[in-house]
Amino acid sequence: MTRDGGPGPLASPGPGMGIRNRLLLWTVGVTGLLLIAVIAWNYLHVLTRLEVEARDRAAFLADGSADMIDARLGPLQGLIRGLALSLEIQALNLPFSAVRELLHSALRDHPEIYGSTVALLPEKKPADWPDAAPYVWRDGTTLGYEDLGQGRGAHISEDWFALPRYLAREVWSEPYLWTTGVKMVTFSAPIHLPTPNGPVFAGVVTCDIDLSWLDGVLAGLPLGRQGYGLLMTHNGTYISHPLAELVLNESVFSIAEARDDPGLRQIGQRMVSGEQGLIPWVSWRGGLETWLAWQPLKTVNWTMGTVISKEELEAEILRFSRNEALLGGAGLLILVIAVWLVASSITRPVTALGEAARTLAGGDLEAPLPPPRGRDEVAQLTRAFHSMRDSLKRYIADLAETTAARERMKAELTVAHNIQMDLVPKTFPPFPERADLDIFAFMEPAREVGGDFYDFFFLDEERLVVAIADVSGKGVPAALFMAVTRSFLRAEFKVEADPGRVLTRVNQELAEANDSCMFVTLFCAVFHTVSGRVEYANAGHNPPLLRRASGEVEWISQPAGPVAGPLTDLRYVTGQCRLAAGDALLLYTDGVTEAMDPADCLYGTRRLSDQVLAGGTALDGRATLAWLLADLSQHAAGAEQSDDITLLILRRPEGPSSRTT
Repeated sequence: MTRDGGPGPLASPGPGMGIRNRLLLWTVGVTGLLLIAVIAWNYLHVLTRLEVEARDRAAFLADGSADMIDARLGPLQGLIRGLALSLEIQALNLPFSAVRELLHSALRDHPEIYGSTVALLPEKKPADWPDAAPYVWRDGTTLGYEDLGQGRGAHISEDWFALPRYLAREVWSEPYLWTTGVKMVTFSAPIHLPTPNGPVFAGVVTCDIDLSWLDGVLAGLPLGRQGYGLLMTHNGTYISHPLAELVLNESVFSIAEARDDPGLRQIGQRMVSGEQGLIPWVSWRGGLETWLAWQPLKTVNWTMGTVISKEELEAEILRFSRNEALLGGAGLLILVIAVWLVASSITRPVTALGEAARTLAGGDLEAPLPPPRGRDEVAQLTRAFHSMRDSLKRYIADLAETTAARERMKAELTVAHNIQMDLVPKTFPPFPERADLDIFAFMEPAREVGGDFYDFFFLDEERLVVAIADVSGKGVPAALFMAVTRSFLRAEFKVEADPGRVLTRVNQELAEANDSCMFVTLFCAVFHTVSGRVEYANAGHNPPLLRRASGEVEWISQPAGPVAGPLTDLRYVTGQCRLAAGDALLLYTDGVTEAMDPADCLYGTRRLSDQVLAGGTALDGRATLAWLLADLSQHAAGAEQSDDITLLILRRPEGPSSRTT
């Protein structure tokens, strides 16, 4: 009853239903708004993050593709330079048969070369040479031969001969279509003979390079369904493009002229300027919003470009948001059901309390529920609902933020792990065609990403660079410092072959911008495959282990230098040793020797040397590392890995070499 004696809401079953309905309404309303806010926030945040990643990926792929193409063209350029230098040093005093054999060998060892020639001025041709311009070329599965001069010096007027002659430098030709329809480019290096009056031009050495592999390199880039890669010359002519009709027929400037598009012309000028760049761009292949990144090549004056579609990124974000909304809706439905069940269980005592309040107090039952005062049951129940609502809001906000952060971190660490593992060679044997070396390596980061790395690559046919390093610290900072160190090391070996000087330059590069004072221990060596000589330098790294074929084990502890990175102006000394047939050089990081068992006992250098010797000198590199890793696992006995584990073994096989010197 009310104060005037009339019937009121608490006199019927209404109050319980009202409390339950209000509770459901508050729960659905607040949680729904929170869910919408979280989804909207995630959408905007992920959109920004993915755009940043798309820009970085476009630039990374452009740079990586340029390095990949340079890696294919650089050795060929070096081969022709070396051949020209050899002819200069010997003053053309070679039998004609030896020159032809050099050309044959170049084509046999390098499938990218379509043809090669040593073309001389008629007056410089040695008297015992029958032809002035011997040319060896691929004729199907065999090698053809002809004299480009045809005995009358017809080759002298060709661009590939005249340009190096009058420019007095190496020249890359414009790409062109050969009579067979194959894209080609020619590299020419001049031959200068010494005279009392200075060097005199005598001829050129050239190689015609088949560029058909370029389309495969660009088609294999992970740029999405609407993304693509392109390659253009210094004047903007397309060498490779998804639209085949543009290749060697159009340039970015001719298309800009035909479309009357000053913006496209300006972009083309930036791309051929020799500088790298990254811009948002509306593609003329359909008006798509994209990211365009470009990177100049180092070997030849070409530009590599990559295009990544923004539309695909937005579609990916929408799929992510839709899935998030479905999961959130399902969670909200479960929450509503749970609240309804809880509300149903508490409406009965609330009704009883209301009846008791009406009977005892005789107040106005149509009035709203009073604010919680005191410690009675109704006040406690009201406080409980307020507390539940506030706790629920905080819980959902914390859960959404924690889940989003965890998923982002997991995804980023997965991408970082994949990128890091892609930086080190993983195909073994890496050089199956060579019988004069046996190399194998293994790396296992202690976390998703780590600071260890190994690397190996050829400077030329007879010099192999091997390196291993361990960056201070763990996780993403160590992985980034590792990637920078690897890039500096590779870059310096392109201009310098002495390990000590290379480490000196690498340390200088690392230390100049190293505000965090990170450091890296680094060992690198140049292995001469013919003589077995090893030139090496050590920047604070664990001394390598040399296992002789006779069964002796030696530690290469000198010369040793300080760690690289914290200080500038350090100098590193180059040491030497020799690998005889059957000898093996083991490089490792301290994650091996400091691996601990459950009792915190270290693996140690003594056990490492014993196991290297116990493995037997007859084992190849793969088998030796498998032996060591099995023993390392036995020592750890299930204990958690505390540091990155990296091993690299270089072995000079016994028996006759498959290569001639």
